[in-house]
Amino acid sequence: MGGGKGLGSGVNGGGPGGGPGVGGGESGGVKGGGGSTGYKYGGSGGGVSMDGGEELDYVESDVPLLSQFHEDAIQQAGTGAFQRMLLAVVGLGLAADTIELFVVAYVIPSAEVELCMSGKDKGWLAAITFIGMMIGAVIWGSLSDNVGRRRALLSALFVNALFGILTAFMPTYGIFLTTRLCSGIGIGGSIPIVFAYYCEFVTRAERGRHLSWLLVFWAIGGVFTALMAWIIIPRTGITVILDEQHHFSSWRVFLVVCSLPSFLAVVGLYFLPESPRFLLEQGRDVEAIMVYKKIFKWNNAGNPGAEYQLTELELPSGAHRPLHSTPPQGIAKNFLSDLSYGLDQFWGLFFQLFLPPQMHTTIILLVVWFTIAFGFYGLSVWFPEYIKLLQSEEYKKHEKVIDYEVYEGNVFESTRFDNVHYTYTIFNNVTFKSVVFNHVLFDNCVIFDSLFSDVRSSRTFFRNTEFYNNTLIDTDMYEYRFTNCSFTNNMFKALVPGCQLDFDFNIHYEELFQENLIGQLTIIPGTLVASLIMDRVGRVKIMSMSMILSGASAFFIWFLNSKMGVIVFEAVFNFIFISGWNALDIASTEAYPTHIRTTAYGFLSAVSRIGGVLGSLCFGHFIYVSRAVPMLTTCAALIIGGLFALKLPETKDVLV
Repeated sequence: MGGGKGLGSGVNGGGPGGGPGVGGGESGGVKGGGGSTGYKYGGSGGGVSMDGGEELDYVESDVPLLSQFHEDAIQQAGTGAFQRMLLAVVGLGLAADTIELFVVAYVIPSAEVELCMSGKDKGWLAAITFIGMMIGAVIWGSLSDNVGRRRALLSALFVNALFGILTAFMPTYGIFLTTRLCSGIGIGGSIPIVFAYYCEFVTRAERGRHLSWLLVFWAIGGVFTALMAWIIIPRTGITVILDEQHHFSSWRVFLVVCSLPSFLAVVGLYFLPESPRFLLEQGRDVEAIMVYKKIFKWNNAGNPGAEYQLTELELPSGAHRPLHSTPPQGIAKNFLSDLSYGLDQFWGLFFQLFLPPQMHTTIILLVVWFTIAFGFYGLSVWFPEYIKLLQSEEYKKHEKVIDYEVYEGNVFESTRFDNVHYTYTIFNNVTFKSVVFNHVLFDNCVIFDSLFSDVRSSRTFFRNTEFYNNTLIDTDMYEYRFTNCSFTNNMFKALVPGCQLDFDFNIHYEELFQENLIGQLTIIPGTLVASLIMDRVGRVKIMSMSMILSGASAFFIWFLNSKMGVIVFEAVFNFIFISGWNALDIASTEAYPTHIRTTAYGFLSAVSRIGGVLGSLCFGHFIYVSRAVPMLTTCAALIIGGLFALKLPETKDVLV
């Protein structure tokens, strides 16, 4: 390697104890309040010489010179107000990912009525977000390594925010599904970039702690979504029907509100600089130094005499530069040209993931990402569905059965019939006006000379029942409600127009909101605990231990036979589990060199989405089978992933 430039420079002021500095020659150094440290990037026999006598020989070291230079430069720029602002902005972008994942679960019950969605339609709406995230992660991950972290993240979040807003105004299922896909593509593209962008502004010693703080925003996004759903969306099935009559339904307002974090992140990113580490990798040294100076100035706003005097002339010569070319001057001017350039460069970056020295790490991470997503997203589907099953079974136990009863001349007005089973019952000259039938079964009954007016029904059916001389006006008594029934001289007038699906009035969304809110709240303390030990224990040990313990805890699923038991178990599981996922996020960011960092993370993220989809589908079928099936499946997936994680190299001391 060639020798470094011989110009000296220093920083006067620094922190209370004199911050470290980077100097190009013998006179380079930092003068601070408590001491001075000088660095020298040498030639063939050069290293970093420090005033204390410690010397690191870069020729014999495996550390890339640009990584070491960046580490020294970011140390000199300091940690403070700039990183806090950066944390808030990219944290909003990360929160938007959680919102995108959970928003559909809250929207589907209300949108189901207005957009007339069948069970298959609802399944596609849930899956389309994962599909969009897979596409976005691959595209924007590569784009970030080619055109820059900030520019790619800005465009990804803008796409998410824009289509998130547009979704709220879509009148039909088809275009609603399309905008949801585009929104998912945007947020899927932001995730690989958020971690790389933030970690390239903090020092190695603080990286684990800072990235753990960033991950708190993922949980905050889930809490925000649950709280907004609690405030905005109707909480019972019947209020959903009433809300549909409004010009702009509550679930549409909810979608608009949930797009705000992405918009705020876009505004914040507009005022933030490009990653200096990326700029160094691209050979844009002057721009990188300007970013270091901006960070230093922001962090030393209370010390106007402090000066950051490092220049690009202090950069070590012979440092690594990317094998791929940078975009020519006329290309990266807008999103479409950025996208075109990024796709052109994609395969060159992608194949590096499966070549030495990255191949071993990539294969291990693929297994870990797939298993952790399969287990987590699978249980995320199973928990609320199992709670609904328990409630349904409890509700069925309280069914009121009426046998061989005769109703003659009765008038039922503005009445709700709930959970009733009529058998061999006669209704003669009975009036049902402005009533609601909820989970009502008429079995082997006779109904004649009666009036049904302004009737709304849910899970209500007539089986083997005879109808004579009845009038039905403004009802939702569609054909599918009648099984093996006979009709004589009846009059059907003005069936309720619109969707003819049988919407369940018996759903109480308030309980769903509570369950999700508690589950997300427990992630926050779990993340904070992980932040305290991440740099001490190491990513690999935390990841493996968390996954194995989470897998072992799955055996308690066997004992879950009440709603409260499920909620408590979910809270404990999330608390144990989240530290492993956080460690995986951080290790995946640190495991790859700068020029393929987000390409790698994007590919791993896409694979995790596949695992999430398969987990959701599998666990969705486990609702009506023995609890042993989800128990053993979760245990096997997470323990296998935890054991594979032990094969990963530790990254806490790696320079980015």
